[in-house]
Amino acid sequence: MLVFGKAKIYCYLYINMLRTVVTLALLGLVGTLHGSESWRLYDDSEVAIIQVSVAPEDLTWMYENVHSDSEHIASVQFTNIHIDETIDSVGFRLRGNTSRTSAKKSFKISFNTFVPGRQFYGVDKINLNGEHNDPSIIRSKLCWDHFHKLGLTASAASHAALYINDEYFGLYINVEHIDDEFLENHYEDPSGNLWKCLWPADLDYRGPDPASYWPWIDGDRPYDLKTNTDEYDFSQLARLISLVNNTPAEDLADSLESILLVDEVLKYFAMNVLLGGWDDYWFLRNNFYLYHEPSIDRFHWIPYDYDNTFSIDWFGIEWSEVNPYVFANFDNPPTPRPLAVRLMENEQYRDLYTHFIEFIRDNILDLSLWDAELLDLKSLITPWAEEDLYRVLDYGFSMDDFHASYSIEHYENQHVKRGLMEFVNLRMASVGPQLSYTGADPIVYDVWWEPQHPAPDDSIIVHAAAFGSLGLDGLTIAFHPGELTVILEYPMVYSPVVSTQNVTLSDRWVGIIPPLGDHGHGRFQVVALDLTGQGMVYPRNDFISLEVVEVVNSHLVINELLAINQASNPDPLGEYDDWVEIYNPTDAVISLSGLHLTDDPANLTKWSFPGGLQISPTTYLVVWCDNDEGQTGIHTNFKLDGDGEHLALVGGDGATIVDSISFPAQTTDVAYARIPDAGNQWGLLDPPTPGSSNTTSYTRVPGITPSETALYPCFPNPFNPSTQVKFALGQPEKVQIRVFDVLGSQRHILFDGPGHPGDYSLQWTALDASGRLLSPGIYFIQMQTETYLHTQKVLLLP
Repeated sequence: MLVFGKAKIYCYLYINMLRTVVTLALLGLVGTLHGSESWRLYDDSEVAIIQVSVAPEDLTWMYENVHSDSEHIASVQFTNIHIDETIDSVGFRLRGNTSRTSAKKSFKISFNTFVPGRQFYGVDKINLNGEHNDPSIIRSKLCWDHFHKLGLTASAASHAALYINDEYFGLYINVEHIDDEFLENHYEDPSGNLWKCLWPADLDYRGPDPASYWPWIDGDRPYDLKTNTDEYDFSQLARLISLVNNTPAEDLADSLESILLVDEVLKYFAMNVLLGGWDDYWFLRNNFYLYHEPSIDRFHWIPYDYDNTFSIDWFGIEWSEVNPYVFANFDNPPTPRPLAVRLMENEQYRDLYTHFIEFIRDNILDLSLWDAELLDLKSLITPWAEEDLYRVLDYGFSMDDFHASYSIEHYENQHVKRGLMEFVNLRMASVGPQLSYTGADPIVYDVWWEPQHPAPDDSIIVHAAAFGSLGLDGLTIAFHPGELTVILEYPMVYSPVVSTQNVTLSDRWVGIIPPLGDHGHGRFQVVALDLTGQGMVYPRNDFISLEVVEVVNSHLVINELLAINQASNPDPLGEYDDWVEIYNPTDAVISLSGLHLTDDPANLTKWSFPGGLQISPTTYLVVWCDNDEGQTGIHTNFKLDGDGEHLALVGGDGATIVDSISFPAQTTDVAYARIPDAGNQWGLLDPPTPGSSNTTSYTRVPGITPSETALYPCFPNPFNPSTQVKFALGQPEKVQIRVFDVLGSQRHILFDGPGHPGDYSLQWTALDASGRLLSPGIYFIQMQTETYLHTQKVLLLP
């Protein structure tokens, strides 16, 4: 049992900092994972048009050989609100399982089959699903959207009209492909093993040998390794399956949480039970992905394939009434689902699962929250469905079926047993009386902190998601400084993000560990107590370690970057790749040997500079960020994210930060740079200046407008008494720029009104109404539009 020391190290500064964290939560600050430009492919504000040109004899061959995955060369024109481009030499083939023999088939477009390494807006493949089972042509798209609202990583999806050789083949759903690019777009460390798990992927134990989980039924792969196939290492998967099946009940939670993100699985189960999604692990032992992320040494659970939902049924089961705790008990004789069974046997997990069901029911799937969204999507796709002649060929679904399949009244035709809205209302009504809590110990199911690599004077903000069916009395950070055995207690404050549909953020508590100082380190746990005195420690039998990252003053700086290079600066092979410029402002030669460059805060040694590389005095070095290290010149193993991310130059020890920048969403062919060279102010450069001096002012070419809305870093910061507030608008919209103090009180309104696309610069002088300087300390500048909310911290000096 953990026993806390009585001493508490607190002062006015830390109390104010805790108030600051709560203020940030109220202002709506939410961390997000990095992404790519792939979102442009899945914008659902209009139906995309995809026109494929392929040799007629190749198309005929595909239809005569439906089980072949042979790819045929084609060209594709992709058009939506963001894109209008034609791509030659792409691969085109059939995809799917039962849809291969259907009249309305599904297709895969591959951009890298005939041009290795090529991507199209951050993806190398597009999946076009015909949805021949679904008269609404929307069920799977809705499921993906609901998973995103909950905060789970899942495929993006949008509607597309498919033309092949100028013939309209119908309305399709364009679904994000789950592959190595998906990992790069959604996870901090995308280098791990990804398994596609199809029937009969039951996670049942087949022995300790990893080879036991290779193909074993007629050559099929229940666990099909999709990345790192050269190594073909199934050891992590074998370890997971062994822990699931062989760990004693009293040790299950600790062992399972050390290898699996259990909350992701429980959220997946809860959403599927409410969507009637039976083509999954729990009912059919089918359709999910497992991704082992090396940097955290744990598995993620990724949902897959959602056309059989919302009361589509082939088994004679009323999916709107299924018991959520025995979802799989329909096989005769029963077949194993050890992960589901063991999770439901654990009372903490069962109660957390019940909590997730209630949250999804009340905050996501309650029809009043999204019926307008549903009907807007229906209106958008109706004209395309009317012209889709392939839609009627498999089951004879008419346009009356299309409209009735959305109905709130009873609708039934063949395997479609209810209308969409009818099913949702019935499922939401039936699940409540089925739910019950066991009164188990409270559970902390997620902890994250920032910064991940603190400097000596950084406070560490700790977030924890927790739930207790008997009510939570409080959460505490138990911190062990250095090598000492003393435990310092730092209380946490319940700080949910208001009106969020992400259950983790709704269950959030926040606390602060004070700065660790020079060479500081320590470890901590989070302790939760419920109102009856029951408790839990997270991690259960381990600690989270913290260590100060020492900043090295080597004088090298990240001087300029171009994150969206479409026609600005070609590399030695004539390709328009992202790039970063490193600058040596000193009068001495500096060696780059052993230094690292990374866009991943969890992997500071992601890419290393070649041995023997030096940078001369007052010289610029351009590094191409294109994930193609084999090309001429200096090329990294990652690309820059045009939506903004963190970039760091890291010392030879793999821990010390030489220089870093967190840059906002970028504009095509416009650089983000220090102005002047090696200065503290960052601005936009058009045209970019790779390998040469940056301009001395923050300028833009007339007529060039930003592609994204963004609030840029203030300069100077710290400041006294004035700082510049720069922001950009990518579209016409109303803008508010406000200043808050650490208690959340509004101190100034810098801008409030309509704005047109372009760059703006305001000056804030920190004076009160009587013209006196405000109290020194931390303030927050918030920019809010109809589509954007961002807040940044500034420090007013005495």
